[in-house]
Amino acid sequence: MATSEKAAGLTIEDEQSKEGAQAVDLKLDKNGLPLIPQPSGHSDDPLNWSPALKLSVALQVSWLSFLGPMSSAVANPAFIPIGKAFHITTVEASYSLTIYIICAAVGPLLAVPLANTYGRRPVYLIGNLVAGICNVAGGFSPSWGGLMATRAFVGIFAGSPATIGPASICDMYFMHERGFYMGIWTFFLTNGPHTASLMGGFIAQYLGWRWCYTIPGYIQIATFLVTAVALPETLYPRGTVHNKSKSFLDLLLFRATLPERKIKLGDFWRPLYMAKYLTITLPALYYMTCFGYGSVLFASTGSQLFAKNYHFDLSQTGLILSIPLLVGCFIGEASTGWFTDWLVSRYAKRHGGERRPEARLDGLWLSLLVPIGVIIQGTCIFHHKTVPWIGPAFGMGLANLGLQAATTVTYAYTTDYFKPQSAEISCFLNLTRNGFSALISFYAIPLANKINIEYAWLTFAFLNIAFFIPVLALKWLGPKISGMSWQAPPTFHNDL
Repeated sequence: MATSEKAAGLTIEDEQSKEGAQAVDLKLDKNGLPLIPQPSGHSDDPLNWSPALKLSVALQVSWLSFLGPMSSAVANPAFIPIGKAFHITTVEASYSLTIYIICAAVGPLLAVPLANTYGRRPVYLIGNLVAGICNVAGGFSPSWGGLMATRAFVGIFAGSPATIGPASICDMYFMHERGFYMGIWTFFLTNGPHTASLMGGFIAQYLGWRWCYTIPGYIQIATFLVTAVALPETLYPRGTVHNKSKSFLDLLLFRATLPERKIKLGDFWRPLYMAKYLTITLPALYYMTCFGYGSVLFASTGSQLFAKNYHFDLSQTGLILSIPLLVGCFIGEASTGWFTDWLVSRYAKRHGGERRPEARLDGLWLSLLVPIGVIIQGTCIFHHKTVPWIGPAFGMGLANLGLQAATTVTYAYTTDYFKPQSAEISCFLNLTRNGFSALISFYAIPLANKINIEYAWLTFAFLNIAFFIPVLALKWLGPKISGMSWQAPPTFHNDL
């Protein structure tokens, strides 16, 4: 049996023993290889849901993950008028994005234990609803302090649905399918801010900057009404003997999925516990630099740079911060998710059915476009007098092609290793990503002003490459590292 499957607590023998008296026949995929994990014999097991229901839930979860980052970034093109409205600088206005990112990093630490005990559904619904209400309140805020307070609450509550999405994907899909469906989720997650910029430029210019907060809030509230009747619970305890299957209506009710489990204080620190695993921490550190310099760098500096160097108005700024990034991410995902699934299946065929997460890492080469794109954007803006706006736009598109590849591979690879702890892993990835990204608005422009943007952006690119090398080494060292005694798999949540 595969070493990685044992390390992740996903051996076929373990999966069968979890069913206790309800022994099931070994179930195989279309290639004749054992399914990982093994599904139960109950229709309410998300692994046994129909493809249509699975896709419906995956799209709803992806949309919820899209809404939080989207609502945080609609105002990005409007930092200049926001600054004027509250008599602050454009850089200070960008702190409204920073406070969201910080709170979106910390908030899920509180939500993950709830999602693992009471279910994913309550966290999705309550988090999205409260975030929507706070967004609407922010649009009517008369003071800068009031606006910042609402941004903090939006980060806490909207960040939680965006964190537990990978757990729901792992609840529903087998290991050989996760790359594709995790890719759908990551595409929505990454492109929330990019779509926001497209909306935000026109909203700010023709309706006013306050609508940059109220419109996303109304969208979130409308989404709550839909998901309240269409999004079932995906948490399924695999270490419990089930007497009967639950109906779809049962899966919509707010009932504790694991009533015998009690939340302990230590549960809130378990996402940080995952930092001990090199197969989690090294990809997390690399991914945070990809996201920070491949997306947040453009979002936090674009409003000022394109207005100053290319004399863009609000709608033009929204377009430049959106379309190149969306196109890049679309091409990146079209080239990554399904490809990593194919890599895993190919490896298994060649190695007697053994599935290794490291097989996915060959999809990471595209992520080298992140530093290349960052360098191109910085160089083109530095030479803005001779290089038109299409130059930095091309660089931003390349960077996001690489970012999308890095995101999909990181989430699929890390959750392959420890599927039962997928919520904690996603929370840890979210914490490092947002914690790192929150600082960018404080130093990016000042550094560019000091050493010029060309060299500042080059520095960021080299930092990203430096974090790429250890992750690449996991392709060969990952199995050895995971076999070390101090890298033994977690003992909590192995019933999920």
